[in-house]
Amino acid sequence: MEAGIPTLAEPSGSGRRLSAFWTRAACFGALWGVGEVTLGAFLHALRLPFAGVLMAALAVIMLVAQRQLYRRRGLSLATGLVAALVKTLSPGGVILGPMAAILVEATLVELCLPAWPGSVVAAMAAGSLCSLWSAFQQLFTQYLLYGRNIIELYLAMLRRASGWLNLPAGAGWWVLGGVIALLVVVGTTSGWLGVRLGVVSRQRLQTPGAGESW
Repeated sequence: MEAGIPTLAEPSGSGRRLSAFWTRAACFGALWGVGEVTLGAFLHALRLPFAGVLMAALAVIMLVAQRQLYRRRGLSLATGLVAALVKTLSPGGVILGPMAAILVEATLVELCLPAWPGSVVAAMAAGSLCSLWSAFQQLFTQYLLYGRNIIELYLAMLRRASGWLNLPAGAGWWVLGGVIALLVVVGTTSGWLGVRLGVVSRQRLQTPGAGESW
């Protein structure tokens, strides 16, 4: 064998990097997907309010921590793709909505972190966007299907609920603002936790390739 020419048994440097990229995406994506199939399905079966927000927060923690360990562009999106594929193994039920949520959350994290993967502000922004998306995903989907009429319907319901509770006019908007603020707090907290978890893990593991940005 001539020097410098890789064989099948000795992949080139780019081949090794690509293999490592998808290995990491597969490991983290499988973990995320299994969580969606088990814990996510269980929480939704209980019909807990904001169960999707909790799952989104856990996903943000994992994705942000992953990017602290391996600062490879596109890794978050690839991880989401693997997780969405694992979600197809979910026994019964509707899976298109959760699969879309997984892909959107991965895309939001990917868009926020490529330039500043170690930035706490960028991680918090990613967490906030994922949290808000998870809460309002159904509303957005219904808007695409039914148009502005669905927004007017929800506004009418909000006004009627204020009347039933004898709240002053406009109080419903304050309640809605409070819910949005709470979602932002949950999202920013998950982003911060992801950074901290990733940094601590990188320091303790000191694994080959950790922190790489190629």
